[in-house]
Amino acid sequence: MFRFTIVSVTLLLALHSLPCAVAQQADLRAVFSAPVGIERASPVASLPVQIEAGKLKLDAAVNEKPGRFVFDTGSPTILSSTFAADLGLEIVGQNTGKDANGVPVSMDVAVVDSMMLGDATFRNVPVLIFDFAGLPLADCFIGDGVIGSEIFPGSAWRINTETGEIQIAASASDLGLSEETSGAPLYDFGYPHAPIIDYSIGAMQDKALFDTGSGKVFSLFTKAMQSPEVKAATVSGSVRKGSGSEGVSAGGQGAVTDLVTLQLQSLQIAGVSLQDVPAQSRLAPPSLLGAGVLSSHIVTLDYPGKRLLLEPRSAPVTTQSSGNYAIMYGDEGAEVTQLYEKSEADRAGLRLGDRVTYVNGRALSVPDDEQQCATARWLVDEFDATQPATLVIDRQGREIIIELTGATD
Repeated sequence: MFRFTIVSVTLLLALHSLPCAVAQQADLRAVFSAPVGIERASPVASLPVQIEAGKLKLDAAVNEKPGRFVFDTGSPTILSSTFAADLGLEIVGQNTGKDANGVPVSMDVAVVDSMMLGDATFRNVPVLIFDFAGLPLADCFIGDGVIGSEIFPGSAWRINTETGEIQIAASASDLGLSEETSGAPLYDFGYPHAPIIDYSIGAMQDKALFDTGSGKVFSLFTKAMQSPEVKAATVSGSVRKGSGSEGVSAGGQGAVTDLVTLQLQSLQIAGVSLQDVPAQSRLAPPSLLGAGVLSSHIVTLDYPGKRLLLEPRSAPVTTQSSGNYAIMYGDEGAEVTQLYEKSEADRAGLRLGDRVTYVNGRALSVPDDEQQCATARWLVDEFDATQPATLVIDRQGREIIIELTGATD
């Protein structure tokens, strides 16, 4: 799943919901359940990974065609329709599933002969094909598509953003990790083989998806957040309530819903106790351990050993705290998509749905796609909604200037 601090795209599909035609359903089940082959030129394949606009990005070659992709552990592999057309892929069917906002989305299905990451080659990989052009600024963030989780089984994947590297090996021992090291059980429930793990908060035990498409550290399913154990583990005074969209998914922008953020005293995963964990609500299950954890830990998905391992980074990075509002680009330009109650932004008169034309003197309404991409990336990478800001709002044709000092509640 993709999650941006400001611009958010979510593409985890409930892919157990296959087409209605029985024959086609049987054919696609065979496509999705067929094992992916793996060819290793060396015991450990290494490839660079960069954080761009809050996403993990890497280079890969599909059927020998190079491309730039988001690496998303919470998603199946999805090729852009343009990239797929260049490959001349044969469509073998169509799958309909629900995106993270619960909206039904249909995508074509194909099988690629090869997918090369570093010097590891994956064979006969099922892929989905989607026209990202219908999502605001998708080309600015997604590139040629998403490399997802159906290629994970059969390998141990070590994700290290401190060194900017992903390593792929046949076993964790090939990565220098002891087979005796304890970790969270790693569950594989079939295609798309997304990594599901155990976590606990106090006496509450539950399962979560490790999802590098989410930029947060932890997102709690609403029902789990309401449990007595979570309430007891919540830092006093840290709860903030608001409303807005959780993000854009394959089916478009999510509906306005209640939002909650809080700070957890501790969270236990893989034998590691994470302290002072920022968490947010999530309307749909499951809970998510997001890419934010990579700021403090190296994560290994050991599929052969059926475990997830967490190793502390030598130099942890402090993650940026969430602001009291969020701005996202939509079809009509940049607008306020999240707003928290009784925050400075709320008291200053900012309203959900306000169209934002300037931030600190920088125009958000720009004339061409290249400038708009640069501005959207600036919002994600550099603009900090917790700091002082001057916002110029176009509210139904009336210009309003809102000055924010960055004051906390």
